[in-house]
Amino acid sequence: ERLQKTWRSPIYGFFKSDIKINTENNRTFHFFKCAATRCKVKGGGVRHYQDSQDRAATSNLKAHAVKCFGADVVEAAFNKTSSGTQDGSIFASFARLGQGLVSISHRAHTTDETSNRPMNIVKDRQFRHLMKAGRPGTSLPTPMTVARDVKLCFETCRVRIDKILKEHLGHVHFATDAWTSLNHRAFVAWTVHLHHEGHLLAFVLDVVEVPESHTGEALAKAFHDMLCRRQQRRRAE
Repeated sequence: ERLQKTWRSPIYGFFKSDIKINTENNRTFHFFKCAATRCKVKGGGVRHYQDSQDRAATSNLKAHAVKCFGADVVEAAFNKTSSGTQDGSIFASFARLGQGLVSISHRAHTTDETSNRPMNIVKDRQFRHLMKAGRPGTSLPTPMTVARDVKLCFETCRVRIDKILKEHLGHVHFATDAWTSLNHRAFVAWTVHLHHEGHLLAFVLDVVEVPESHTGEALAKAFHDMLCRRQQRRRAE
């Protein structure tokens, strides 16, 4: 614990905080266990022998972190420390360091987005590197967990929105938009807007498939069916 207080390098963030003290062949060493979910190096960590002259060096820790997390993630952790920003804000992540220019690489769409499996983005290697930049101990959920939580959030929000609309005594305004997606499925979305307790609120009510020509009659029927499902038909009467 006394030594840990002197460890200032961000490289230690890529390893577990509970450092083990072991002995092998009468040599004492500190074992730094890798913080990666699945360590890519045999042994699962780094040994620092305390009888060597370079026992305080971090080069072997950095080499291990690069193998498990990638050089870009390790460099991002060091750059964040050098810039003096510790708040983790998106501005701090993309701010200039000194007079250097920031280079940001991107892709317009990932295969997960275009294959109608958006939850799989949490398995994307570049996405995981981005989310773990400077925070190697962060654990990301599985696609199944994300899908379950999104559905739960949607159901919870829908109940709260329905309650607000039922109790609201003033006017509400509905808006709609329709489009055809890349897989040739036609969708219609509805939003509701109202003034509630001094605040202007806007909610997405529903997004449904309307697999027919988007005529006024077809959209009116879809709108009526949506209101019946949400028990808000009286609002449109």
